Amino acid sequence: MKADKKEMPPGLPKEPKKKDLKSLMSIQKKVLFYEKIFSEVNAGLIIFDMNLMKAIWANDPLRKTLGLKRGIHLNSEEITSMYHPQDQNLLLEMRSFLRSNRKEAFTAYYKFRNISGEFIWFYTVARIFRYDPTQDIFEVLGVTLNLSDELTYGKNLKLFAQEKLQNTNRKNIDRITPREREIVKYISNGFKMREISELLGLSVHTVNNHRKNILIKLELKNLASLANFAAENGLD
Repeated sequence: MKADKKEMPPGLPKEPKKKDLKSLMSIQKKVLFYEKIFSEVNAGLIIFDMNLMKAIWANDPLRKTLGLKRGIHLNSEEITSMYHPQDQNLLLEMRSFLRSNRKEAFTAYYKFRNISGEFIWFYTVARIFRYDPTQDIFEVLGVTLNLSDELTYGKNLKLFAQEKLQNTNRKNIDRITPREREIVKYISNGFKMREISELLGLSVHTVNNHRKNILIKLELKNLASLANFAAENGLD
């Protein structure tokens, strides 16, 4: 006669099977592995709820940089107050951009206040993490680099900055004619309008008209800003 199987007392959960235990241990290892990555990576990770305009999660490196405690959800006013005054519309711009460009990334350079109360430079790439309008879900994951850290290898920094500026300003730069580029080069090197007119065989009136058109096309206010623009964008 076969022995009766041992039965669990009623109301108690069944003992997990070996297969379930293995699966659980595998999940726990993966969680620990990803937690270590999130904690050790030299970048900030943050998730925003863009409907409520609040930060709902951040990894340890970013919390330490900004002086945030675990489990704290920052509302829109608290987040905005941490941005430099010139950058306090950034979250609104991010939300507007990602609503219209859901498959693209929003990128930004900006200043944010750190744990010491100083404004430091950050660079963020943000993409939609979860989006479901029917469930009122609009979450964005941002990967943030602290640009105020000292560079170990900064040889190409000037070239990088110049190329980025040129790409950002390319639309406006492409609006100016070859003749206007010549005039920009002369202006940025300190030549006066009369000197430029003599060099190019143009009247002073014509050179002045070119100057006005250049400022309008490049969205600049004066010759000083034009000289800076030319140097930053390789037009000098």
